[in-house]
Amino acid sequence: MANFNFQDKLAKTGTFIANNKKPLLYVGGAVVLVILGYSIVSRTKKGISSLFTDKSKGVTPFEDVEVDDTKVTISDSVANAYANQLYGAMANAGTDEDLIYSILQKLQKKDDFRKVYNKFGKRSYVGKLVGGSPTALDRWLGNYDDFDLVQWFNEEVGYSNYPTYSLIRKVVNNAGFSM
Repeated sequence: MANFNFQDKLAKTGTFIANNKKPLLYVGGAVVLVILGYSIVSRTKKGISSLFTDKSKGVTPFEDVEVDDTKVTISDSVANAYANQLYGAMANAGTDEDLIYSILQKLQKKDDFRKVYNKFGKRSYVGKLVGGSPTALDRWLGNYDDFDLVQWFNEEVGYSNYPTYSLIRKVVNNAGFSM
């Protein structure tokens, strides 16, 4: 078995980077331009007007689902707090799956989840490349969609955290949604 010399490899890598700064900057710049170009082209396929439409102002309507108030165990303010906490757990880089799990454990009744779903409404979500809520640049480029809570779950929580994923599926399916 060959002996791997980490320090030697690290030194060679550092030398390569030092000797090739300009080409590496060109490659990095090209990657950024491709990502921005893709975003612009994908939005202009729907027409140039989509670049100037602010979807956060309710262009995509949200219709509340029916909730049986006689079976609800949480108040409107608690449902609103849960909706905002779930949004906060998914809005920024990284997903706080432990927080999602702890909230969903409290929403075992289908009408409780439906109430939180209604309070969540539709919120702007950046595409699969980045995830989370949009920045000013994303809004200008139109690189986001309005998603409901179930769509946010589909984008943010995967099989990698199976306990949270399976609880989400159970609660969402119990409330009459498909995931």
